[in-house]
Amino acid sequence: MTVGESPSPSLEPDSLPGGSPSVFLRYRTPVLSWACVAVAILWVQQVAFEITYRGARGLGALVPSEWHAYAGRIGWDSGVYLRIAEYGYRPEDGLEAGFPAYGLAIRALHAVGLDIQTAAVLLSLAFGLAATLLFWRWMEGRGIDPRTRRLALWLFLVYPYAFMMFGVAYSDPMLLAAVLAVAVCADDRRWWLAGLLGGVATATRPTGLVVLVYLAVAVFDDAGGLVVPERVAASTVAERLRAGWSTARGIRLRRPALRPPHAWVLLAGWGIGAYMVFLWRYSGDPFRFWTVQDSDYGHGSILDFRTWIHASFLVEPGLEIHHIGDVVNELAATVVFVATVVCAPWIGRRFGWAYTALMWGFALMIWFFDRWLAPAGRYLLPVVPFLAVWLATLLVDRPWSRRLTLAGFAAGSLTLAAGFAGAFEIHW
Repeated sequence: MTVGESPSPSLEPDSLPGGSPSVFLRYRTPVLSWACVAVAILWVQQVAFEITYRGARGLGALVPSEWHAYAGRIGWDSGVYLRIAEYGYRPEDGLEAGFPAYGLAIRALHAVGLDIQTAAVLLSLAFGLAATLLFWRWMEGRGIDPRTRRLALWLFLVYPYAFMMFGVAYSDPMLLAAVLAVAVCADDRRWWLAGLLGGVATATRPTGLVVLVYLAVAVFDDAGGLVVPERVAASTVAERLRAGWSTARGIRLRRPALRPPHAWVLLAGWGIGAYMVFLWRYSGDPFRFWTVQDSDYGHGSILDFRTWIHASFLVEPGLEIHHIGDVVNELAATVVFVATVVCAPWIGRRFGWAYTALMWGFALMIWFFDRWLAPAGRYLLPVVPFLAVWLATLLVDRPWSRRLTLAGFAAGSLTLAAGFAGAFEIHW
């Protein structure tokens, strides 16, 4: 087993006399925090929409004349999911790169009387709230102290690209919630539920396939196939390798003692499996999502070396740069990408090496499938909670750094929310 820190969660003052916190008090902090950020993001989106598309000016623009659920929250690839929800997949549309889970969820709400756009926005908000609660639950289970937990929560909520989970009609909030749900279930060793929820992730976005790797490593670790010492003995690399260690850091691999419950994680393939069966019967090509992504979206093929070295950026760095917002977006996404790669080992040492596999898996998906790094800001949203915990441990005892970081994140989140709503265009 990996040596990780997973002590019993410390109880906060909001506990009942018996020592067990009520559900309301236990989750009051994440719910109220999410609500505060949600109100701010929704207001900024509405105001930006009013100013951009309705010509509102002056102080009157700060009070939207008429509220619309979709105002400022439907744009770019939102139309893909809305058309899937309304019409399904049609050969002439070429929407197969949009995985089906979010569109089907929109259709389910539409069936009970909500219009398509309102259903999409409400689902995004619901999945954002679910992700917030699951992140809080995950931190409790990992025994993270209350101060660090609250700071990590706020770093997560005001992370600049987290505005996507406050009503924006994209599938990213759904994947985020699914990944966190899988992590909570895997930590609790509820392998059957982790497998079922993993299938939701693989049916939501292509990057959700990384969950398969995460679960495989988690099971391997739980079965004793991975041994990581707390301290590395003061010996030479040659001596460590002769002693049977698999790496110079002292990690040893051995035959795992797998048990029948571990087999449940194979269920995580049901999402992508069902979609591929559908595509095979619908078009004769079970990999049509890959074909469409390669031909219509310009991200590049994984089999093309030019994709790996990000040739588009190297050859024509200004191709998708139209204003200062695009420059900031590209730089910020690069910082998040590098932070994910560099911090993954720290996350693994503390919480288990399955999390390192998860973070590196998302990073590799972006590196090998996309010629640009700019989308990494939101593509990496499922691993941002773990980055937030890492950052919170660094900032919790540094008041000024903590305040400046939170202020910078919040300003970035509101700016990007306004930009998505129409104040300026960034390639999402």
